[in-house]
Order: sequence, then structure tokens, then C-alpha cells
Amino acid sequence: MDLLGWIFFGPAKMIGQLSYAGLLISGALISLQIIRTFRAGDGFDKAWFRKAPVFAGLLWAIFNFYELQLSAVMGSAMPGAPVLLRLDLIVLAPLLYVMTGFALYELAKKQP
Repeated sequence: MDLLGWIFFGPAKMIGQLSYAGLLISGALISLQIIRTFRAGDGFDKAWFRKAPVFAGLLWAIFNFYELQLSAVMGSAMPGAPVLLRLDLIVLAPLLYVMTGFALYELAKKQP
């Protein structure tokens, strides 16, 4: 059951252990896309934000801030209460995994 818990709650557990892990992932993905954009000689416009690494990086940053706020609110509202099922993570964790996979694929792809 622990594997299933890590699959669905992995991003939240990771941020619970290292508060800014999502921001580190976000910074890495966006930085790599910035480097890739400079090397290709492309510009920064609206289409740049649609690139998979940038979008996934922004998603990780938003999730990190959300998770920090949720832990602060839940910790002060019900100290010591177990959180058994979080429906938000059942939706968000697969999105984070899929978008991060697309971002890594995009970064690994050769530039034209």
C-alpha cells in the first residue's frame, strides 16, 4: 500500500519533507527551457509559455505554494488529525506526472 500512497501522494509527501522541492523542480524545468530558447535563437512571447517545460514548471510552482498553504491551514485548524484521502491529489498528481514527462521529453528532443 505504501507504493500506491507514493504514486498518488508523492508530490505532497516530497513537499512535506522538503518544503521547496516543487519550486526546485519548477526552477530547473524553466531554466532549462530558457537555455534551450537562447541556444535556438528564439524569442520570448506568448508561445514560450505554452512550451511543456515552462507549463510544467509553472504547474509545479503553483502546486508547491498550494501545498504549503494547505499544510499551514490544515495544521492550524485540526492539529493531529489524520488526512486519509485527499481528492485534490488524486487529480493533481497524475497531471504533474504527465506534464513533467512531456517536459522531459521535450527537453531531451533534439532541436531542429
